[in-house]
Amino acid sequence: MNAQRDIFEVVETPQPGHHPAAFPELCTALYERELAVLAQQDVASAKGLQRRLKSLSYYIQKAARDMLASDSPCELDVQNASWQAAQKRQLKSTATRAQKLHQWLQSGNVPLGLSVPVLNLDPHLQQVRLDSIDRIDPVQQRVHCNASGWFDFNGESCEADGTHLVLAKPEKQLMQAAVSGHQWSHKGRIDPRTLSLRELLLAAAIDWNRLAG
Repeated sequence: MNAQRDIFEVVETPQPGHHPAAFPELCTALYERELAVLAQQDVASAKGLQRRLKSLSYYIQKAARDMLASDSPCELDVQNASWQAAQKRQLKSTATRAQKLHQWLQSGNVPLGLSVPVLNLDPHLQQVRLDSIDRIDPVQQRVHCNASGWFDFNGESCEADGTHLVLAKPEKQLMQAAVSGHQWSHKGRIDPRTLSLRELLLAAAIDWNRLAG
């Protein structure tokens, strides 16, 4: 008779270029992180918590598998389930950002679900966050991101609480900053933040070979 497996046990074929223990290490780090997040949240109902716990194993193993398979130029830290890359001294929105985004969105070649960088230019805490496009409205020249809401085709937020947010075309430097959790204060670089499980899934889905430098 086969012994019953622990619910947190993970079995996976090793990915080329990674140690065989990389997958279970990633899963362990992600489980610890997500359980800590759940422990801090106000739970509206036991059923809601049960649904989240039931789906947790699937999304964590998917994230770990996709992270190992990713062609990201950033260094993968397996123990902390994160990516690392050199951080610029400050975050800037370039003069050509709006024009590049506008031309890209008007091209008609932007697939829904694509991972994109959203810049938070609040002077007190600046970040590059990952979001995904779920709707494009060419008539009103606006685009909707799953978490950040509506932006016009120049990348300016249309939301009342989006004063400091701007959308940018996905390019390697910005996407590396986003997947590595880079952030800045008014004094310069500060410690990177931890990406949510949702952001890790978006990060692992990036096709780096198609991004401009």
